[in-house]
Amino acid sequence: MSDEDDRATDPSEAFGLVANETRFSILRALWDLSERRERAASFGAVRSEAGVRDSGQFNYHLDRLTPEFVREVDEGYRLTEAGRRVVGAAVSGVYTDRDVTVGPEPVGECPGCGGELELRYEDGYVLVECGDCGRGVFDMSTPPVLVAECDDGEVVDALVRHATAAFQRMNRGFCVYCDGPLDSVVEPLVDADDDSDPVVELSCRACDRTFRWSVAAGVLDHPAVVAMLYEAGIDAREFPVWGVFTRLDRDVRVTGEDPLRIEVSIGVDDARMELLVDGDLTVVDHERVE
Repeated sequence: MSDEDDRATDPSEAFGLVANETRFSILRALWDLSERRERAASFGAVRSEAGVRDSGQFNYHLDRLTPEFVREVDEGYRLTEAGRRVVGAAVSGVYTDRDVTVGPEPVGECPGCGGELELRYEDGYVLVECGDCGRGVFDMSTPPVLVAECDDGEVVDALVRHATAAFQRMNRGFCVYCDGPLDSVVEPLVDADDDSDPVVELSCRACDRTFRWSVAAGVLDHPAVVAMLYEAGIDAREFPVWGVFTRLDRDVRVTGEDPLRIEVSIGVDDARMELLVDGDLTVVDHERVE
């Protein structure tokens, strides 16, 4: 479905249904009682786990959660996918833990001034910026639970891996906020003297959020690039996106304007991959050069 009018429940109405302490306690009780999607819990078990003494009140609030967040089945009640998402979002700390911070931690050399890039976590975002010139090279929404549940020595690595996974998901065309499809459009540089890389802008069809990053970063998960990195001892699944500036040799230039063609050259050790991409970041040709 593409029209918001086709949705079964208006978003404001859906959030209103769970904006109640008793109803959330019911969702959390079903979460704790149901280990698998297929498992259901009885009326009495859910009521006891939720700690609601008044049977009438419990029945009323349970009925309000059905069918959007709770589904009644032969064996009792179970959470729908929407119900699981609500509990998961609450556990993640996205809506409650605002004061979680990490860093700054050094993560490489700034591609602009040669200063030190620093990774920080604040306000629910992983940020990679230069401590000297202030240039930002990466930011990604990350839930506070990731910091809260990791030991101090594991936090930075966990943040890097989460940010990398989220970037790779978006690079494959899925929004990190609503899971809607992303459309990508490459934006060539307007100023011919600008030494920055051309960027690709990804726009979500569902929530209208936009994301932008270097075209060089956008081809990091191409199979030919992944294979070259692997031969150099680099696992692309754990390679941070800002590594395209700090660990790889890159060159990006526009070779055609109608249609748009951009040549991206990425080198590591003695190997180099040259890729030709079009206006929506599709690789139309590539060649490995030793």
